[in-house]
Amino acid sequence: MNDIPSGEEQEARNNLVLSYLSVRRALGVLGFSLPVLLAAAGLLSGDGIQPSISEFYFTSAGDILVGVLSAIGVFLWAYRGFERRPDEFFSDYVISRLAAVGAVGVALIPTRGPMDSNPLPMMHRLLGVDLSQKLHFASATLFFLCLAVFCLVLFRRRDPAKPITPAKRAQNRIYLVCGWIILAMILALGVFGWWYSGLPPERQTEVDRLDAVFYLESIAVFAFSVSWLTKGKTLAPLERLVLRFG
Repeated sequence: MNDIPSGEEQEARNNLVLSYLSVRRALGVLGFSLPVLLAAAGLLSGDGIQPSISEFYFTSAGDILVGVLSAIGVFLWAYRGFERRPDEFFSDYVISRLAAVGAVGVALIPTRGPMDSNPLPMMHRLLGVDLSQKLHFASATLFFLCLAVFCLVLFRRRDPAKPITPAKRAQNRIYLVCGWIILAMILALGVFGWWYSGLPPERQTEVDRLDAVFYLESIAVFAFSVSWLTKGKTLAPLERLVLRFG
């Protein structure tokens, strides 16, 4: 009996693999490009680096922020990944959908902007500034937590019945580092926000000039990018480096 799949079946399987790889690579490229494009646009336009990624919404680079985050949301929503096994709590499908909601929420629900913002963003008019800011932070937290789950849990899965390959071992180490970086940045942002809220207004203005939140967020986004590019089989040199020194 011939067990070789038909040409149509092989083509469908190859197209599916290419589709998954393309989505993963696109997410990695979009993640990497977000802080880079925002910083470049800010410097070229004279707006400068903003205190956080979110605050670029109120500059000439606002369209870049909304466009890239919305594209990330669309790709995450379309990503199905692998089916959940009976012994697993998380699934690619659910976590990618939640991450998509978080990404689009960050894009479309702005944080508190300049007091003289004119015209007032639509979401600020519909929801009020305070509620909009809370939903924005909730969306950002959801987004980053889902990315950490991908790195620490979903991407590191393997068939326990099969021996782990050197490539998979290297990839899992990359995912582990990326996941812990994302969690560390979430913690750092939370501590920073708590400390910042207790400062007097004039001191907050001085701290804003450091753009600390922008850099912490950028590190988390770069970790997200590396994990998805690794999943998209784009960072083979990095995998070889990890195997060599790991």
